[in-house]
Amino acid sequence: MRPLRLRRADTGTFLPGLGRGNRTMIFPFVKRARAYVVFTLEYLLGLSTYGDYHGFDIYKYKRIRDELIKGKKLKRRFLCDPHPCSREDILLVHTEEYLRRIKDPVYVNQLLKIQMNSMWDSSVLEYFKAVTGGTMFATALSLKNGTAAFNLGGGFHHAHRDRGEGFCLINDLAIAIEKFRRKRKFSKALIIDLDYHQGNGNASIYKDDPDVFTLSIHAEQWETLEGVAMKDVLVDSAIGDEDYLDVVRENLEWLEGRFTPEMVFYIAGSDPYEKDELA
Repeated sequence: MRPLRLRRADTGTFLPGLGRGNRTMIFPFVKRARAYVVFTLEYLLGLSTYGDYHGFDIYKYKRIRDELIKGKKLKRRFLCDPHPCSREDILLVHTEEYLRRIKDPVYVNQLLKIQMNSMWDSSVLEYFKAVTGGTMFATALSLKNGTAAFNLGGGFHHAHRDRGEGFCLINDLAIAIEKFRRKRKFSKALIIDLDYHQGNGNASIYKDDPDVFTLSIHAEQWETLEGVAMKDVLVDSAIGDEDYLDVVRENLEWLEGRFTPEMVFYIAGSDPYEKDELA
């Protein structure tokens, strides 16, 4: 398959005030210009012994953090260290049976097609719990401070309620949405997904929920889904920068008047970039 022919790795430049290189971003109606960045070295520990998994470079998030600090684009007081999500958090979205299965390292390694270090090695699940905790913490920061928050990881949009796909073991965005909807922090959420691949897990989870709209613009569609609040937009893999951004603008404009979110979750996939190996 060919990647989208985008010359910029940052697919988020059309949205004012967003930073570069992030994976998941959350923001309400922004009141302040500052933004928070969520990251912990636990994002590296879970997968570091597995090397470069199918082009999935887990160290890039640390490099992004380091460059932001080095370039004085991020003050350390806005860099936040999250805690992993809990069993109860996972069960807000996923089934008891699926959670039981993913506690088994043998099942996880078979699902993700990675070679086991040990039949007792649970580090992969711990990685997903750490990053999901980051998405939840970014959501909390955004709600508390009325500004944007980046999680340097996450966007596991292929994970369904009862199964994982495409290197997505648990669905961090859905868990964050359900956590804070239950706390009545917001009721309506919009997911803007600009990954190369369709966000089929998000669409599947929310296909019958009119209060969570999923907008996925992608060049590779994994399944055909119909829902009460969703839109899949398929673009040609050879599309260029300006045409791609036009498609995004047109669909955001199309949403105006049709859906009014109180929170927006932005999955800034880096794989539409033409040199990204994951596409």
